[in-house]
Amino acid sequence: MKTSVLLTLATALGLGTTVPAAPRPPEQSPEEQPSPMPPMNAAARAEAPLASAALRTPIRYAALGASDTVGVGSRAPARENWTARIRAALPENTVYERFARSGITLGEAAKVEVPRAIAFRPTLVTMWLSVNDALGQVPLPTYQKSLQATLELLTRETDAQVVLLNIPDLATLSAAQASPQRRAQLHALVSAWNAAIAAAARPYGPRVLVVDLLPASKQLSQHAEWVSADGFHPSPEGYQKLADLTLEAMHRAGLLPPEPSRH
Repeated sequence: MKTSVLLTLATALGLGTTVPAAPRPPEQSPEEQPSPMPPMNAAARAEAPLASAALRTPIRYAALGASDTVGVGSRAPARENWTARIRAALPENTVYERFARSGITLGEAAKVEVPRAIAFRPTLVTMWLSVNDALGQVPLPTYQKSLQATLELLTRETDAQVVLLNIPDLATLSAAQASPQRRAQLHALVSAWNAAIAAAARPYGPRVLVVDLLPASKQLSQHAEWVSADGFHPSPEGYQKLADLTLEAMHRAGLLPPEPSRH
């Protein structure tokens, strides 16, 4: 029987023994803890302008990501990945570029994808770079510092609105294969990482919009069609759901015009 991608990664992480039962394990020193409010120097904060009420047009859209932005799990990856679905909902004169590599972590993307995205001169950046880190043994404090540095660089070196996706409900995704103990550990993992992501984004105010994937992803057990045959990556329907959630958050934040009323 083929083991799902999720359980392969979870086993590599050693969830049975090393994931803490609470977001803050007592054995860690204060220096090792994810910061509840990451430091941001005053000069950098002053240089990070607030988001406009709506995105300027023409939009220059840079999509940072891993296999999800590549489109793994879909029939036509370049067209069916979630960022391409967002592009399809934006004005026709939008300029869109993907900066993505399967399996990449945030630390790797900061060296490879982020400089290229900055050179693209974006006015909109979406970024979903967290799941590979969370399941790939990257320490949470290390990830949070990398995220803080990446957000500071993007807000300082570009005029872009940053839209940041967090981690979905991995416990529900793994429900068919994982034991109750492992699901509880995944719940703790996701809770700790999402809290760290929110804390890293908070100093930037509306300039960085966090899209919370957790509520909708709790419905995965009722929507098998959202997951591809590998049991981990989104299906074409799942990519559309990701795009819809992101677009809804952007509409609520005033970044995009209100959607027409459907009556």
